[in-house]
Amino acid sequence: MTSSTWVHRGDGSTWKDGDAQAPSARLGGVTSPPADEPADGGPTREELDQQVRDHYGTWRDQPKGLACAVIVAFLVLTTVAFGLAVLAVVLAAG
Repeated sequence: MTSSTWVHRGDGSTWKDGDAQAPSARLGGVTSPPADEPADGGPTREELDQQVRDHYGTWRDQPKGLACAVIVAFLVLTTVAFGLAVLAVVLAAG
């Protein structure tokens, strides 16, 4: 008779060794620290998130620059088109 091994996960779930729910044997011994607790005593998740926000900003900051670029491009192209239209009228009349 073979003995069963019960495996307990950090999230409270339990499965019997050999069950379909069990992870692959390759990942059986791999564990990870909780998301809010760094493994090596480094910065917490919140501190890392704040560093990224300070360096890159958020996605809400991006459309302002993009909208400005689109408006400037529209104004430049409109001015060039108007200038070419005036030039065409002057050359046609002359």
